[in-house]
Amino acid sequence: MPRDSRRTHSLRLLFLGSGSSGNATLVSGDSGSVLVDCGFSAKETLRRLSLHDVPAEEIRAILITHEHTDHTAGVRILAKRLNVPVFASSGTRRAGRLDYLIEDVRGLEAGEETSIAGLRVRAFRTSHDAADPIGFRFDAATGDSFGLVTDTGEFTPEAAEALTGCTFLGIEHNHDETMLANGPYPHFLKRRISSSFGHLSNTAASEALLQLAHDGLQAVAGLHVSRTNNRSEIVSGSLSASISSVGLDIPVTCVAQDRPCMMPLPATCA
Repeated sequence: MPRDSRRTHSLRLLFLGSGSSGNATLVSGDSGSVLVDCGFSAKETLRRLSLHDVPAEEIRAILITHEHTDHTAGVRILAKRLNVPVFASSGTRRAGRLDYLIEDVRGLEAGEETSIAGLRVRAFRTSHDAADPIGFRFDAATGDSFGLVTDTGEFTPEAAEALTGCTFLGIEHNHDETMLANGPYPHFLKRRISSSFGHLSNTAASEALLQLAHDGLQAVAGLHVSRTNNRSEIVSGSLSASISSVGLDIPVTCVAQDRPCMMPLPATCA
């Protein structure tokens, strides 16, 4: 049955953009907000926040999934401007030289939990060609929860365990396998993307979603969608088909790279 869209949620989710040009997601609770990744410049990140009237002063911390620049490009300047700590795994800290670039860097390893802005944050291991990549689950005291997994070549057992029972999900839908195979990328890059240390395909993401679907799931977003090897309508169709196959009727969102969108939404924002 369709869900009641009038329900008030204690978590507010704003995707500032997701893709190879930059990634950032704002997770807001009753006591402030947490920014996951800062792959845009500090100026662009603040501009995108302002489009949804989000005061930057609400941000209490920045969490980093891994050291690649499409996730870290603006973190040094933004952390300094907002005077907030940056959390990352030890491998990401080393590979990204975060301890040298940022005044307040704190460790958060896969399997660990911490509390930020009234949210319980749990890190879990992902599988990517980075030093020590992680994803995150956020739990609010009222029961809402959000799981984010992106830049992973496989849906790891740690991710499956950590994201069980989430109210909202953001799952990478990087490429359509046929489009990637027949597309313009060189062979080495195709091999890297499709490997267990690359990015999730639409098929792999659908399989992950089927593992995580449950009656309490309220909305799902497709993340890190390739401009070359995927299309938003394919992702939205894949999400809808997966959700329908388990008897749910909830909003799905395909997050674009070039503009922010809130979740949940009744339609794609790509």
